[in-house]
Amino acid sequence: MAQRGHHLMMMLVWLATWLALARGETRYEKFLRQHVDYPKSSVPDSRTYCNQMMQRRGMTSSVCKFTNTFVHANGATITTVCGSGGTSASGDLRDSKASFTLTTCRLQGGSQTPPCNYNADTSTQHIRIACVGGLPVHYDKSI
Repeated sequence: MAQRGHHLMMMLVWLATWLALARGETRYEKFLRQHVDYPKSSVPDSRTYCNQMMQRRGMTSSVCKFTNTFVHANGATITTVCGSGGTSASGDLRDSKASFTLTTCRLQGGSQTPPCNYNADTSTQHIRIACVGGLPVHYDKSI
């Protein structure tokens, strides 16, 4: 029975990911899905947080994404980095003037196929993001 539940959950995650792609998710929407969690989702511990969030956000459906950072601020606040809240780094990259609370999830072990198991690191740092048309479209790194 547990195996059936696991297969059902995987099917639901795959379906959610497929629907997002089918509806034409913009780069900004993808950035929000992959990197913004505000307010931070409540879970028992940081490791469970990463395992659940990576799955919920569609980053473990066929291959486990190696690393991903969640920014615990609303989209509008992060978007200010693309304007007066940031400074130019190079090309379309911008460095935030303010610090953000972050959770970085890193794949544990050698398996890159589900089930995925993540470790979590929490920090407060500045971020570097790519902006196009005044909107964040790529998380580059924490600085």
